[in-house]
Amino acid sequence: MGVFLGGLASLFWGVGDFLGGQGAKRAPAASVVLWAGAISFPVVTAIAVLAGGTVSAIDVGFGAAAGAGGAIGLVFLFAGLGRGQAAAVAPASGALTGIFPVVVAVLIGERPSTLAWIGVALAIPAIILCSWVADPGGVPYGGLWYGVIAGLGFGTYTIMISATSEGSELLPLIPARAATMVVVGLFALLGLWKVTGFAKVPRAIVIGSGLFDVGANITLLLGLRFGSLALVSVASSLFPAVTVVLARFVNHEYLHGRQIFGLVMTLVAISAIALG
Repeated sequence: MGVFLGGLASLFWGVGDFLGGQGAKRAPAASVVLWAGAISFPVVTAIAVLAGGTVSAIDVGFGAAAGAGGAIGLVFLFAGLGRGQAAAVAPASGALTGIFPVVVAVLIGERPSTLAWIGVALAIPAIILCSWVADPGGVPYGGLWYGVIAGLGFGTYTIMISATSEGSELLPLIPARAATMVVVGLFALLGLWKVTGFAKVPRAIVIGSGLFDVGANITLLLGLRFGSLALVSVASSLFPAVTVVLARFVNHEYLHGRQIFGLVMTLVAISAIALG
């Protein structure tokens, strides 16, 4: 169940990231993240409160830390995609989103089965292959650092949110979403990120991005409640495959042979992880 929910989170994140990347082509990436967070905050709050649970100060702290990491990840991912640096951004962000929590999971004592490890070993190159496209211009692989920082931010989100107690249910998602908006707002006030008014962002895209991100956050946390950090994090890191498929059918982008092979590897990897 945990791996299934992690895979569902990948689906939601893939759609949300596709929308966010489209939005970042028309408005500053930080604006897309901030307004998506503001619009989705009441939604995630209502769902979390209805789900019940008891939250401690530690849970709130872990949730806030998760949200801060997620904010950095989203801004750098959307900024890189908005600048047409998908060749480096998508593979690096997806791979590190999976690898970073796996390393932490092993350090804290998790020991997945051999078949599950085979799935993990297949998943990382699958992410890289399916999201590896020709760099459209500028400095070759100039967006690499966008992807590295985004991946570390997303990995931090997964690790921190997994540390919340089971009794807190979905309540840690409230401080996580609040922290995302606070971090973006603080960086904007410092002049490091540019934020515009809601009227100057593609509203439908921003709303869609925010709602799909909420869906991913909920399914990821539920998956972590059921399954291991290592396996659920890898299952949830396959979102670049979804983004690539959407780009193919919505933007009519050409799929290279390596991308098709990567998509097939993704299916094999998630099957091995689920069966393991």
